[in-house]
Amino acid sequence: MKRASPRHPSALIASVPVFLFLVVPTAIVVPVAFNRSRYITFPPDQLSTEAISGFFGDPAWMSALLASLQASGIAVVVAVLLGGSAAVALHGRTFPGRAVVTGVIIAPMIVPAVVMALAFYQFFISVGMVGTVLPIGLAHAVISVPYAFLTVRAGLAGLNPALVRSASSLGAGAFSVMRFVYLPVIRPGLVAGALFAFSVSIDETVIALFLQSPSATTLPVKMFTDIQYNLTPKIAVSSAMLVTVATLGLLVQVCFTIRRRSIARLLPLTAAADQTG
Repeated sequence: MKRASPRHPSALIASVPVFLFLVVPTAIVVPVAFNRSRYITFPPDQLSTEAISGFFGDPAWMSALLASLQASGIAVVVAVLLGGSAAVALHGRTFPGRAVVTGVIIAPMIVPAVVMALAFYQFFISVGMVGTVLPIGLAHAVISVPYAFLTVRAGLAGLNPALVRSASSLGAGAFSVMRFVYLPVIRPGLVAGALFAFSVSIDETVIALFLQSPSATTLPVKMFTDIQYNLTPKIAVSSAMLVTVATLGLLVQVCFTIRRRSIARLLPLTAAADQTG
């Protein structure tokens, strides 16, 4: 009996229901954002941009959007620096407890969000940092570090540690080794890690709910509170924005992956052409 090839029409047809099941519930918020009604209804009674104009003209929603962008920016910078540095530091090294160190780095991925939120709340209360966007961004950075670490580590999988040792033995300093040996290899992983960190932070609710304050309320927290008391199409507008951001991040990552694979396919051809020439 023949197996269905991934490119076979039957395999494509079988994947359509799965695709619709995953995408349609999320995509519904986009037309709802253009509803003229004062309440969330689907399908929309009449298409209009009033809800979008109201969203961008509402100081409370703009403050929440700004807080989310600030927290995400902090999370991206810190997560990429820490996760990327950890991946480079562990690359090609074996020592007792290496598995434990790796487990600690990726632990935020598996620890329940409410446990992390309570821990962050107690910590930032004790150091007097609650009330601004900074603790939210730092907390989001902690839960985003595993993504940056794993993406950079995946990029380093094809790097021979002997190249690093050779560069060092030839007189290259730590900065030169990082710039000319590590950075070209880990650049796609850093970009992917930054995209993951931004997506995680911009969409995170539980930790931001614990650390919120009147001057530091993120967009998901604003959505959560308004759903309980004031269910308007502005919530659909903010949801559509989050979906758009996630989609753009995915498309950028796909473009990077396609470009990297194209370069990988061209390198052997270029090398062969140089040898024959």
